[in-house]
Amino acid sequence: IDAIKGTPEANLTIDELFAKTSTLNSAVRNNGGGFYNHLLFWENMSPKKTSPSVELQKAIERDFGTFEKFKENFANAAKTQFGSGWAWLAADNKGKLFVSSTPNQDNPLMDVVAKRGTPLLALDVWEHAYYLHYQNRRAEYVDNFWNIVNWDKVSERFRSVK
Repeated sequence: IDAIKGTPEANLTIDELFAKTSTLNSAVRNNGGGFYNHLLFWENMSPKKTSPSVELQKAIERDFGTFEKFKENFANAAKTQFGSGWAWLAADNKGKLFVSSTPNQDNPLMDVVAKRGTPLLALDVWEHAYYLHYQNRRAEYVDNFWNIVNWDKVSERFRSVK
């Protein structure tokens, strides 16, 4: 990315960059966030039906009560994000799962968000993600997202943060 070319930040990992987002220019935040968030988003989808690993399922039930309660919290974060942004399932530094939403291209790795952690599942709620098929029906888009979640990939990410 040209925004960090020739600077000490050019040698940092994306996690290290996001940890100091507040000190960097907006191009790093927007372009880096856009790249990373969309990478997760596309990896989060699968044409085949998958299920969370037993380990992830247990963690979801531990931290949300039930899988349905988790889905309700996640869907609410996605449906109520004002304007463009993202909904997240993430793990904090103690492995506790949480749901959050962020505006624009921000994500839970960035030092500018209220709740920081490692993203496991991302849902793009920018209009461009759903408008052609759903028009202004974001809620329907969010509800249908559950039919294509790649739980194998989400479970893999969960294993990597434990």
